[in-house]
Amino acid sequence: EEYLKFPPVFVYDDFEDCRRWYRDEYVYCIVKAPLAPDESSGLWRNLSYFSSDYHHYDHSVLERGVCVPKCRDALAQNATEPGTERLSREDMMHRCISADITSHYNLLVSSQLRIQHCYSRDTESIPYDWLDVMFFVLAATIIALVVGSTVYDMHQQAWQKFPEDYFARSSKQPHQRLLTAFSFPRNVRRLKEPMHTQTRIDLACFEAFRFVQMFRVIFLHVTIAHLKIPQRNPEFLEQLQHGASLQTFIAEFQNYVQTFFTIGGMLMAINFLDHVRKHPTFRLAYFGERLLNRLCRLVPTYAFMILLEASVLRHLIDGPFGLQFIGESANNCQDRWWMNLLFMNNYIGWDRPCFIPSWYLATDLQLYIFGLAIMMIFWKWPSTKRYIFGAVFLCSVIIPAVAYMMNDVTPVMTVDMKDAEQYIRGQPFQSILYFPFHQNTGIYFFGMLAGIVYHHYRDQRNELFKMAAFRQLAQFSGLLYVFCMATVSWVVSNLSWLPAICLAAYATAFKLSWGLFNTVILLALALLHRHNWIKMALSHPIFRVLGKLGYSVYLIHFTVIVQVYGREKAPIYSNEQIVTGYTVEVLCFSYVLGAFLCVLVELPTGVVLKELIEPRAQIASIQQVHTASEPIGSSQMGSPSAATGTSAPDATVLSSTGENR
Repeated sequence: EEYLKFPPVFVYDDFEDCRRWYRDEYVYCIVKAPLAPDESSGLWRNLSYFSSDYHHYDHSVLERGVCVPKCRDALAQNATEPGTERLSREDMMHRCISADITSHYNLLVSSQLRIQHCYSRDTESIPYDWLDVMFFVLAATIIALVVGSTVYDMHQQAWQKFPEDYFARSSKQPHQRLLTAFSFPRNVRRLKEPMHTQTRIDLACFEAFRFVQMFRVIFLHVTIAHLKIPQRNPEFLEQLQHGASLQTFIAEFQNYVQTFFTIGGMLMAINFLDHVRKHPTFRLAYFGERLLNRLCRLVPTYAFMILLEASVLRHLIDGPFGLQFIGESANNCQDRWWMNLLFMNNYIGWDRPCFIPSWYLATDLQLYIFGLAIMMIFWKWPSTKRYIFGAVFLCSVIIPAVAYMMNDVTPVMTVDMKDAEQYIRGQPFQSILYFPFHQNTGIYFFGMLAGIVYHHYRDQRNELFKMAAFRQLAQFSGLLYVFCMATVSWVVSNLSWLPAICLAAYATAFKLSWGLFNTVILLALALLHRHNWIKMALSHPIFRVLGKLGYSVYLIHFTVIVQVYGREKAPIYSNEQIVTGYTVEVLCFSYVLGAFLCVLVELPTGVVLKELIEPRAQIASIQQVHTASEPIGSSQMGSPSAATGTSAPDATVLSSTGENR
C-alpha cells in the first residue's frame, strides 16, 4: 500500500502527439528530476528507505519525458506572474514537473534537474559524413564482389556441364579460388559442409552446446536491455529480484561464456597436438602463423560491424529512446573502436563499450594467446608440463578469491537496478571477476586439459570411462556444481554476515564449478561412440549450420537489440510473455541477419585472406581450408558467442574459437 503512494519513477508525455501537434517546433526532452529530501515526510522516508535496496530502482530520482512546447503552454495558461516565456528550458521543465509532484505527493523537486537527451527536428536528420561514405563504399564493394563472383562461378559451372558436386570442389588454380571466394552459392554450401575427419565427427556435438549457449546469451542481453528501458510497472522487475529462482538465474549468467572458453581451450589443444603429430619439429614461427590466422578470421567481420554501428545505424534514431540505445552504441563505436580492434576492451573502456558483448572477444583472444604459448613451451620443453599446469591450476583457484578479498565486490553476479541504465556495467563484479583475462584462465585451462586427454584416448576411448579417477572427477564436479547452484540464493541473501574468507572461497568455487563440470561433459561426449543416441541428436546437421553462424550472430545480435528497443516510443509494460516476445524477435532477426553477414562477409573474407597469407604449398583447395587440416575447424567450430559469447559469450567460440577460426 505504501509503494502505491510513491510518485511513478517513469512518466513520459506522448512523443508522437508532441511531434504531431507542434510539428517543426517540437522539442522533447528526457530529464532526471531528483526529489528534495524531506525527513518530515513519511512518504519521503518510506521512499528513500525502499530505494536503498539494490533490488529496487531509485524512486528518489524521477525520470520524465517532457514535451517542452506543451509544458510552456501549460505554464503560460497558469501563469500568476509575468516573464514565464523568458524561463530557460531547465527552469520551465522544473516548474512543470514540480507542479505535478507537489500537488499530488506533497514533495519538492530538487533544483538539480538534469536533461539527459532532447529530440527535435534538428536531431532527426543527422548529416552524412565520411564514416557513412566509407560504409556505403564498402557495402557496395561487397555486393559487387558477391554478384561478380557468383556470375563467374555459375558460368564456370555451366562450362563444366553442371557437375553434381561442383560447389563442393575447388579449383587447383589460386586465381580461380580467389575469383570464386565471394560466390553466394559456394558460401551457402560451406554452411552445410560435411565432416571429413574422425575428430570433426567426434566434436560435432559441441555445435549443439554452442547454439544453446548462444540462445541463452541473446536472452541475457535482451534481459539487460529490458532493464534499461523505462518501465510502466517497475514493481514487476523489483519483485522478481527478490525471488530465489531469479537470483540463481542471474548468478548463473557467468556460466554462459565459460562453455565457450572451455570449448575454445579444448579445440586449441586438439588442433595443436594434431599439428605436432604431423610436424614434430619445433617451429617458433608456428605461434605467429596461428595468431595471424586467427586475427584474419576475427577482424574483417568485427571491423565491418563496428563501422556499421558507428555510421549508418545512427540515422535510424527515432523516438525518445533512440539516443539511449542506438545513439549510445554509435558514439562509443566512434570514440573507442581502436580498443576493440586491439582486443583490449576487457581492461580499458569496458564501461563504455562499442558492443556490450565485445569484451568476450578480447578475453577469448588473450586466452588463446595464453594457451597457445603454453602449448609451444610444452612442445619445446615437454618436461615443464606438470609444473606449468600445476601453477596455472593454483592461480586459477587463488586469483578469484584474492580479487574478492581485495575489492568491494559480490562473490557472484547480481543485478543492481540502479545500474540498469549502464547495462549493469557499473557493478564491480563485472570488471573484477567477470571480464578480465586472468579471471578466466582456469576455465580455459580445463578445456586445454580436456583436449590433451581426448587426443590421448581417442583411439582407445573406452579406457577413459573405465578409470576410477575419471569417474570420481565426474562425480565431484557434478556435486560441486549442484551445491553452488543450490546455495547461491542463500549466499546472496546473507552477504552481510557471512565471513569474508568463506565468501572468497565461494567465489572461486562458483566460478570454477560449471567450467569443471562442463569440461567433463564435453570430454565424455567427445569420446562417446558416434552412434550413441545422445551424441547423434547433438550432432544433427542443423546444429552444424547454426554453429557456423554463431560468430556472425554474436556480432550482430546486440545491434538488433538496440534497434528493437530504440524504436519504442513510451515506457513499456513488462511481464514474462512480453520479455519472451522480445527475445524471440531478437533471436529470429539475429539469425537471419547473421546468416547474411556470415555468407557475404565472414566466409568469403576468410577464404581470401587464407589464400593470400598462407603459403601456396599448404593450400590444396578451399575444401581443405575449411575442413581437412584441422579436425574441427571450419570457420565454425572455434570460438556467443556466445558469448556468446560467445556471452558471450560471444564470438570466437561462437564461430571462431577454434584453431580454424
